[in-house]
Amino acid sequence: MENLSLTDMRQLATRIQIQAKIRAPFPPILKCDVDTALANLRLAASIVSKTREDAKTSLDDVGGMEREKRKLTEVLIWPSKYSEVFRSYGVRNGKGVLLHGPSGCGKTLLARAIAAESKFECIFIKGPELLSKYIGSSEENVRNVFERARASSPCIIIFDELDSLAPQRGSDNTGVTDRVVNQLLTEMDGAEGLQGVFVIGCTSRMDLIDPALLRPGRFDHLLECGIPSKEDRADILRIILRSVNFDPELSIPKWVARTDGWTGADLKALITNAQFDALRKTSNVHDANGSRVNKAAQIG
Repeated sequence: MENLSLTDMRQLATRIQIQAKIRAPFPPILKCDVDTALANLRLAASIVSKTREDAKTSLDDVGGMEREKRKLTEVLIWPSKYSEVFRSYGVRNGKGVLLHGPSGCGKTLLARAIAAESKFECIFIKGPELLSKYIGSSEENVRNVFERARASSPCIIIFDELDSLAPQRGSDNTGVTDRVVNQLLTEMDGAEGLQGVFVIGCTSRMDLIDPALLRPGRFDHLLECGIPSKEDRADILRIILRSVNFDPELSIPKWVARTDGWTGADLKALITNAQFDALRKTSNVHDANGSRVNKAAQIG
């Protein structure tokens, strides 16, 4: 039970008592109650990703998306960096930004990079991991995330795959995601507010997200991360190739011209496949049986 915070321990004690009462009306607490409570407890600590873990990530590691990087810097970093100016002009800090666009276009990478750039604490959430089959647990998980964010402020919460966590209400027969959406609305509109807490959502299906979350006052800024342009693809390739040993005569413009419509993930896969092809050409690479790998493959 190491790595449990005081809040986690309190929640665990409560859950152990509940499990014991479910088992019998006036029970002694048994090991099975503790084991069940531990298994069912969603430890918020396990889903907290501290900024220092991504300390080497920066906006310079994100290819293209200059408009998006500039906008995120303005709405997330400037209010803290130039707080006196914002206060003197009475500018209200936004609560959240939603990054949307096709899969593989760098939304999650951009969110992680801006979090690291800000030096704030960061809580990274994969949408589905907050959902639980136990009644009330999913909403409790959402509350825990925001409680930890407030306790760690200034803090950024990144919800990846937000559409899976907060789809339009009425689309779920179990009602679980409906309650999660309601809890998200409560947290973002609550009396405690989100002072020092900023929310970034990432989704490739904005059309599936409940419209109530998309109005100003919740996700104040909707930023589209679209298919990279020609210039963006060249920038992405240059960044990827920084850590790759490649022929200096390699023509990046040629690759850019042949990859119209490709995403950043596609370009990353292209370089990875080229690396494997280069490995196959070396004479000292062998397969699991010790046989030399086929050397016929060529880098495209």
